[in-house]
Amino acid sequence: MPRMFRIMKRDDDGMPKVGESATTLGVRAHEVDLDADGNAIPGDKGMSVNPRWQDAPLSMIPKRFGTGGRGSDTNFCFCRGEGEFKQGPCGPGLELLPDSPTHGIVRPAALTPRAMFVAALHATRSEWVVDE
Repeated sequence: MPRMFRIMKRDDDGMPKVGESATTLGVRAHEVDLDADGNAIPGDKGMSVNPRWQDAPLSMIPKRFGTGGRGSDTNFCFCRGEGEFKQGPCGPGLELLPDSPTHGIVRPAALTPRAMFVAALHATRSEWVVDE
């Protein structure tokens, strides 16, 4: 599985918070294309991830890192996977699609109801670990 990073809020149990914001585990409504039936399309949208936390936007990287980040110190850098950051499966029903050397998206691997895509993202929650 590809190694990927995402800066997210940490829940009380130490795992990422789930939700529909830029700093939670999930996707916002505009981050996934849907067909006429409300199915998530495996296109060029999905949950943003990076091959290294340093590749995240400075607006997301916590200030406490001292690296010029302007993000909230309530955000944490989470990591998941061990393999190369390249297109391929990254969980049941999920696929990583790098769209630049420093960014990629986790998208549905096939046409699927939006709720099932979101559930597949949430199902990865226990696999994300803080890596700072």
